[in-house]
Amino acid sequence: MYYPKQIPYLLDKEFKENIEYKEYTVRELENYCMCIWTMNSKKMLNKTISNNILPDACIDIVIDFINSTICFAGFSKETKDFKLDKKIDYMGVRLKPGIFYQLFNIAAEKIMDNEIPFSDIEKEISIDSILDLINTNERIEYLKRYLLQKTKEQKEIPFMKVVEKIYENPSEQSVTGIAKEFGYNERNLYRVFKTNFGVSPKVLLNILRLHLCLTLILENKMNLIDISLSCGFYDQSHFIKEIKRYTGISPLKIIEDYE
Repeated sequence: MYYPKQIPYLLDKEFKENIEYKEYTVRELENYCMCIWTMNSKKMLNKTISNNILPDACIDIVIDFINSTICFAGFSKETKDFKLDKKIDYMGVRLKPGIFYQLFNIAAEKIMDNEIPFSDIEKEISIDSILDLINTNERIEYLKRYLLQKTKEQKEIPFMKVVEKIYENPSEQSVTGIAKEFGYNERNLYRVFKTNFGVSPKVLLNILRLHLCLTLILENKMNLIDISLSCGFYDQSHFIKEIKRYTGISPLKIIEDYE
């Protein structure tokens, strides 16, 4: 099952020393969101820390408790270097690919590589009261109630199987093959993907390959040759180049820092 890896603690050594990042899975919402996450400074930051956010085809609800803002944000093609300073207190919901469009009937491409105030999108329910909460568990429960209310009438989640199938077998996937399987020409497939996922079929395939690589590196402890073949790279040098392009460091460095 696709579960994107956000690894800021591996991409910036100072991040782990100064910032605590956690992910919480919510069983009742497993069809709709990857996790609820928190990010807090361990102390007042006296210098800027980089939070490198990998593209993951997910759109997040991001709550900044320090500045009292709530927004939707998505990152598609490039790793985003998000600067952190002073005091940090964030919480977010990482929606699964395709869920934003299902819940709000707004094309996902409007959010990708963008930040839009929550109230500009959500016209029915206000969640501003969460800004008054201090306890992490209370905040999580608040978000769970909102999401359960928002998803209670959702019966089907189109295109989620597309993401899972591409993620499980990226070496066997191509834009032409995906279009043929679902009965679209490539132009229509592009339109459908931009609406549901916010990215083109080619970009989504690259993102899913990236995160499968990271999963195999961090969890399965496979060697780099087997990982590159499993993820659809034609040779190991191309695989290393692509991982470094997204993360800024080589797969070997990721393994070394993770251990």
